Amino acid sequence: MMVPCEEHFFLFVCYRSLAFKFISLPIIYFTIILSEEARTQRLESICPNTFVYENRDTEPNKWYGTVTLLSNADLVEVWLLIIFDNPPLQLGNWFGEVRVHSNKAYLIKNRKHRLIANIPLHIRFYIKYDPSKPVPRVVSIRLNAKTICPEHPAKSTPPINAKQLLTNNLLNVTTSTSSTQSRLALPASNGPPNSDEDDDFFPGDFAGFAIKPVGVELNIECGTIAVQPSPLILSGQKTKPGEVPWHAALYYTRDESLTYTCGGSLISRYHVLTAAHCVSKPISQTLLDAENLLVYLGKYYLKEWSNPGLQRHDVSKITRHPQYNFHKYANDIAVIRLSHRADFTDFVRPICLWEGASDITNLIGKLGTVVGWGYDEDGKLTEELTMLNMPIVSKQVCIYSLPDFYPRFTTNDTYCAGFINGTTTCNGDSGGGMVFQKNTGNPSKTAYHLRGLVSLSVALQNEAKCDHKHYVVFADVAKYLEFIEKAMTQ
Repeated sequence: MMVPCEEHFFLFVCYRSLAFKFISLPIIYFTIILSEEARTQRLESICPNTFVYENRDTEPNKWYGTVTLLSNADLVEVWLLIIFDNPPLQLGNWFGEVRVHSNKAYLIKNRKHRLIANIPLHIRFYIKYDPSKPVPRVVSIRLNAKTICPEHPAKSTPPINAKQLLTNNLLNVTTSTSSTQSRLALPASNGPPNSDEDDDFFPGDFAGFAIKPVGVELNIECGTIAVQPSPLILSGQKTKPGEVPWHAALYYTRDESLTYTCGGSLISRYHVLTAAHCVSKPISQTLLDAENLLVYLGKYYLKEWSNPGLQRHDVSKITRHPQYNFHKYANDIAVIRLSHRADFTDFVRPICLWEGASDITNLIGKLGTVVGWGYDEDGKLTEELTMLNMPIVSKQVCIYSLPDFYPRFTTNDTYCAGFINGTTTCNGDSGGGMVFQKNTGNPSKTAYHLRGLVSLSVALQNEAKCDHKHYVVFADVAKYLEFIEKAMTQ
């Protein structure tokens, strides 16, 4: 969990300075990453008129390439589906939004770009990959459902078997061509999908197959999960992919760097709830520019970028609580609006906002669940999403445990939780949610709702990490429902 960059008797942690930088980001191109094999032998494109590799040895385990888009008719949106022979760790670009639909297939879309007929558009992108494995090579590129690479595919031996590709863990395939079963089985066309409500494949892509992401439903209920939950625990343990489908990862972008900063909770198709300090600049405390923030949903591995169900979203608006006070971390809550709607799948689902009484005394002693990639006991960021169950304690217990600290940061709109035995959240968990199982009225139906947001904790004296022997302060979501509702409608 992150704490502010201020000088107090108990040292706080500046979350920006501790953030772990690990990836390079692109700009109106698309990029890829190469290994020793790529640097010592020239990669050859299967469609040199459409796609070329850049041959450079300045960045190991990474390569760049350029796609030339050319259409004989105007395209009001650009949807690129790039397929590799081996899984990359990450695909980056400067042109559009990236969606991962399998470990080998990446979709890049720009709903606002108009491609003018017969005028070429050069798009640069890059990939990163595991140097111990074969270098990923481009085997197919589709522009708005039309194959542009290979440039002249043989009819008898297509370069990629779409049906085989789609029978992975992420996509379901049927052989029906009925348009009533899936809008994705529509004939190819130059027109875009009707709106943001459409799926992440251009109509006609993989024509002849009715496909949809696994778990996508029209009316997924909030707080539900498709993955069998782990047994209740008292100390931290790794989760399973899809076990916490509402958890979001926030990244700050600057130049070509991407920095993990905080967690968050998906509360609708367009909105993520997080802590206000996560969307504030560390020194001036002014609001971050929305274009410098990225939100990843369905993320499980902190430093890998190809897990099934991963969604990347730009941000269109950030609404921070108007009474946020960074000196006391009062009203430490903010709502992020995504530029495009999230797709609800087995890996991405919203959490329910708190229902019922707002009085925290009813929850004292009860265990809530918190997740994150925070620092572990050894001061290292956890690579896999980790879950911790921790009890809420009374305000009096919290204050008396450290009277020089907690009175300054606890209010009627916060609560404390955790243990004093070394088991707690830590730097990097800020903004993540604490959830409780809700009463659904059906014993066989499990659902959760959101009660708190990780706000701050005590830091070790003279060390840039939290002290595991103290309680964590949470912003009480139940006290901010009116603010959240208003921010979601603005």
